[in-house]
Amino acid sequence: MKSADRITITLLSEISMQSNLLKESLESNLDVTLDILPFSKFIPINNQSKKFCDVVIIDYPKMDEDTFLDYYELQSNYKSPWKEILINCPTDIHSSDLFKWHNLVAVFYVDSNVQSLVKGVSKVLDGEMWLSRRIAQEYIQHFRSCNSINTSRAYTKLTKREKQIIHLLTNGASNVQIADELFVSENTVKTHLHNIFKKINAKNRVQALLWANNNIGIEEKVS
Repeated sequence: MKSADRITITLLSEISMQSNLLKESLESNLDVTLDILPFSKFIPINNQSKKFCDVVIIDYPKMDEDTFLDYYELQSNYKSPWKEILINCPTDIHSSDLFKWHNLVAVFYVDSNVQSLVKGVSKVLDGEMWLSRRIAQEYIQHFRSCNSINTSRAYTKLTKREKQIIHLLTNGASNVQIADELFVSENTVKTHLHNIFKKINAKNRVQALLWANNNIGIEEKVS
């Protein structure tokens, strides 16, 4: 029987040795319940006020363009979006192929092992992202090239330290990396992030990243 408080994950893939291994590894190492579903069976419940799942893990090679359009339509009609994790991505995947995933929080490649997946999913459940710095930076550059952004008044209300942290966050840095960069403790970083999220009305790192895309002008960019 599933616990009401247990995090629910849906793995969109065919049932296979690999998908079963991932299910066993995540459920045995993290307090989660994972269901394996083929794309054809992925139908969120009609009651949109009720949570469908917390995280969707997508087996990237299994989703063609038509399947993605069906998935996107389901997602856009659901009022409580889930976090998206891509697995089995080609090692040379171009960042532009990832921009269409609106709630993307992690990318794993074909050569990623199960231990890396467990660690990355654990970070995602803790509110972090699992993206390479290259992917995160290209993501920011993409949206800035598509939009002429003026720095918002909300950004000017952040403290100097908060501005440093949000810039590191948008460059793909984890809490540990931010702490190392600024010579502070990880708990201090978490406190600053909590204050930043409150000021910009963001619930998590993904929303903070999207906020930064739309509220920090190129003139404020920190190299």
